[in-house]
Amino acid sequence: THWIDIVGIVDRKIPHSWHQDTGRSPNGDTRTVLLGFPKDDNYDGCGVFSHAIKLKYERLAKEDHPPQEPVVYPKLAVGNEFIVRPRFAKGCEIIIFRDIDVLHSSPDIAYRSSVMRFM
Repeated sequence: THWIDIVGIVDRKIPHSWHQDTGRSPNGDTRTVLLGFPKDDNYDGCGVFSHAIKLKYERLAKEDHPPQEPVVYPKLAVGNEFIVRPRFAKGCEIIIFRDIDVLHSSPDIAYRSSVMRFM
């Protein structure tokens, strides 16, 4: 279990960089938890959490992939209709997912002070 603080680029639109943090889910029930902190109080909107693509099937890292390195998909082109852009609002400060069920990327335009990631 570990956590990191993610800020990212917040002043301009950036292209997506789709990846999995590890491509693993030990025992099949290991989750990633994101706790969001927007730039302003009472914020309601996108840009705090990573954007995601829900996968139809679990996607596991190759056996020889280093366990602490992300699995990166550098040439993946995804249509906007498949990108989930989670909304941050009061009561929606946390998102939880299994790393093997989604690919994720920084938001198009970040609007956050921080996101704490717990794995």
